[in-house]
Amino acid sequence: MSHLRQAISVVAQEAHGAGTPFNDKPERVALRKFVRECVPFQKYWQQYFGMPPDCKIIDDPLGPNQVDLGIVGTDQIYGLIEVDVFNEWGETWPQRYKKFHVLRRKLKYFSGNSYPYITCTFNNSHAKMVTVQRQYIESCTEKYGVSKLWMEKIQSYDYVVRCPLQNPNVHWFHNR
Repeated sequence: MSHLRQAISVVAQEAHGAGTPFNDKPERVALRKFVRECVPFQKYWQQYFGMPPDCKIIDDPLGPNQVDLGIVGTDQIYGLIEVDVFNEWGETWPQRYKKFHVLRRKLKYFSGNSYPYITCTFNNSHAKMVTVQRQYIESCTEKYGVSKLWMEKIQSYDYVVRCPLQNPNVHWFHNR
């Protein structure tokens, strides 16, 4: 196992529990709850994805170890959703974070296809969410490139696209 993968695994176990470092089931459940209960997110969702007929949210629409969720109808994918948790984000967003980081290794989830795509990051209680769309990630990739960034929490470098938070393409939601 590479140093980076091992470091990520150790930190991920803090978020998801020992032995299940990459279990994002709580975030998948939280996303579905936001879709059901958060009216502002419902409006955002409908505006971005539309109202595909007879669709549902399914896990792993592109197969295991790929994007987390998909909006799928009969033999058709209408959209893709990646979910994660930012444990340092409790009731308030940590002020030192001015950028939304998209991991380079997750760009493959929408590169080479035309599916609408959003990434949703939850706070540590899953009551708040920040989301960005594929188009914003692509524009940040083009404008700023991919950065090699020291990640204090994992004590290693990783590669990210850094998208400024102060932008109308960054959407914040709260679900009570």
